Amino acid sequence: MLNLTKDQAALPGITTLQIGVAWKTSGGGQKGLFGRVKRAVGTDLDLTAVALEGNRPKRLCWFDNTDAFDNGALIHLGDNRTGRASGDDETIIAHLNQLPPSIDTLVFIVSAFKPGVSFANIEGITLNLYNGTTGEKTGEYMPDVDSRHNACVMARAQRTATDWTITAINEMGQAASRDQLLLLAKQHTA
Repeated sequence: MLNLTKDQAALPGITTLQIGVAWKTSGGGQKGLFGRVKRAVGTDLDLTAVALEGNRPKRLCWFDNTDAFDNGALIHLGDNRTGRASGDDETIIAHLNQLPPSIDTLVFIVSAFKPGVSFANIEGITLNLYNGTTGEKTGEYMPDVDSRHNACVMARAQRTATDWTITAINEMGQAASRDQLLLLAKQHTA
């Protein structure tokens, strides 16, 4: 299994990359009934993949656009608004060999995009990496969570001459709009 770090890890032979994100909601520091209610209600985070050509965003794959290229090359499997699912709460699948040849980078971001939602209610986030063809888990990464921010650039997948590589980013930011998500992604092209 890959230990995702800020160093690039090769993805040799992987033609379908599956990125899953799981998160755990906290009681927001409240004990008793109020803490249990907060945990029961959950927290709505969103996993987003931004497909870039050079440093220019071309497509956004997220809860509001689940098939970024309208051909199944980059798909989001659905919006989880609570984080209470077992396993991954949100998943994006990239069929790397079906992406347009000009797309050289995919940036994966988790954000508390909706008004009133923040990382203050999160105890932790885990990014899981799978070989989408076999379903085998090939890597895991747990970024730092800073409650002063509402977005985390989790990882970047980049096309090489022969395959793809993946790099953990772990950079916090603000993303209260679609444009801010795109700006965060642009900052993480190599």
